[in-house]
Amino acid sequence: MSFSLRLFLSLLLTPFLVSAAHAITLDWDTVTWTPGSLSNSYDVDPTKPGNDISVNITGDTGQFAPKGGSTIPAIMNIIEGGLTPVQNALVLHLDLANQSQFVTVTVNFSASYTLGVNNVSFTIFDVDFASSAFQDQLSSITALSIDGTTLVAPTITTSSGNSLSGSGLNQIVTGLNNNPDTGAGSDSGNVTISFGATAIKSFTFTYGSGATAPADPSTQGIALHDITFTPVPELNPAWSGLAACLVAIGLAFRHHANVRRK
Repeated sequence: MSFSLRLFLSLLLTPFLVSAAHAITLDWDTVTWTPGSLSNSYDVDPTKPGNDISVNITGDTGQFAPKGGSTIPAIMNIIEGGLTPVQNALVLHLDLANQSQFVTVTVNFSASYTLGVNNVSFTIFDVDFASSAFQDQLSSITALSIDGTTLVAPTITTSSGNSLSGSGLNQIVTGLNNNPDTGAGSDSGNVTISFGATAIKSFTFTYGSGATAPADPSTQGIALHDITFTPVPELNPAWSGLAACLVAIGLAFRHHANVRRK
C-alpha cells in the first residue's frame, strides 16, 4: 500500500474509530448527598446515560459523629483545604473508640466504561494530628485495574501537616501537625492522590488512626474533595463497518499495484 494511501486511510479513520477522551469531574458543589447515607451514585458524564460513578463507605460507620450541625457523612464547606472561594467536599467526621477502628471509602466507575478510566485524581483535606487527641491516617490506598485483579499503586503528594511512608501498594499518609479547618493554613493538611495513565475501574482508601493517637481518640475529620477522571476512548461500533470497508479497499489497491508491477 502506498504511503499516500496509508495516510489517507489513517486520517479518515482516526476521527471515527474512537470516542473522544474527555475529563469528567464529580463536583460536590453540583450534586447532593443525603446526610448520614453511606452510598450514592451520580450521573456526571453528559455523553453517557445513567450513573457514571458511585461512592460507598463501609467499616466502622457507626462511629460517624455530627459535625457543623449535620449528620455525617455530608456535603459541606466547613473544611476548606485552602480553597478560595470555598467549595463543598464530602466530610467524614469520626469519633473512634480505639486505634483499630476505621472506615473505608470505595469509588466505583460505571461498567459502561468498558476500557476503564484513567487520570483519576482527587484531594483529601485536613489530614492532621493533635497531641493527646487524634492522629489522622490514610492507608490501603489502591485502585483496581480493568482486569478486575491487578491492584494499582497511587501517586501521593502530601503537605506540611502530614507525611508519607511506605511505597507502592503500601503507602500510608499520617498526620503530623494540627491544621486549621478553615482560612489561612487550611491547605497544610491536603493530600492529593492520583493514578496516572493506568486504566482502572475503582479505587479505595481507609481512614483511621495513626499509632500516636490515644487509645480512645477524640473526634477527628477529613473531607474528600472533587474527583476527576477521564474515560479511556473506546472503539466506535457505528464506524466499525466503515473501517472494514476502507481496509478492504486499501488491500485491493495494494493487490492491484502489485499486479501492475509484475
